[in-house]
Amino acid sequence: MILHDFLPSGNGYKIRLMCACLGLKITLKEYDITQGETHTPSFLAMNPNGKIPVLELDDGQCLSESNAVLLYLAEQYKSALLPTDPILRAKVYKWLFWEQYSHEPNIASPRFWLTHNAMTELKERMLPDRIQQGHAALKQMDTTLATHAFLVGDSITLADICLFPYTHVAEEGGAYQLSEYPNILRWIRDIEALDWFIPITQA
Repeated sequence: MILHDFLPSGNGYKIRLMCACLGLKITLKEYDITQGETHTPSFLAMNPNGKIPVLELDDGQCLSESNAVLLYLAEQYKSALLPTDPILRAKVYKWLFWEQYSHEPNIASPRFWLTHNAMTELKERMLPDRIQQGHAALKQMDTTLATHAFLVGDSITLADICLFPYTHVAEEGGAYQLSEYPNILRWIRDIEALDWFIPITQA
C-alpha cells in the first residue's frame, strides 16, 4: 500500500499510527501541500478533493478521508480497535464524527495557520472563536479521560487513534497549553508508551 501524505499532517498520521498498530508496511509518498502539489491532474485523479491523505491499495483503488480509511483498515484486518459490541462501536463512531466537527476545525486549523504562514485577515477574525471552541473540545476530552484510561473505556480504540494526532501537537502555534488538561497529558504518555507507537515525524 502507498500512503500519499504530508508528514506534519495529523490526518495522515492517523493512518500511519493505525498501520503501525496493525503491523502493516506502507510506502510513503510525500506532497508539499503548501506548494499546491495535491492539485495536479495525477493527484486529483486519486482524490478529486485535492487533499491528503490518500491510501492507495495494492489493487490501485484509492481511499480518502482519514477516518473512513481508519474504519476500512479496522474492518479489513478485523482489528480490536473497532469493538464488536454495538454500544462500544457506536461510542467509537461518536468520537470519529465529533473529531471532524468539534475538534479538527478548532485544533488542527489554528495550528496550520500559525505554523505555515497561512494566516489571512479572515482567519485572524476567526481565530479567537476557533480557540474558544478548541478549549471546549479539549475540556470534553479531559473530562472523559478523568474516569477512563482511553476515550472508550479501558482499551485503546479507533477513537484514540483518531484524536491523538492533532491533540498531542495542539500546542504548536501557541494557541493551547496542554498543561491545563492533565488527563489528556496522561493519555498522551500512555499512547506514546505503547510498543508499536511511532512519532508524527516517522513514516
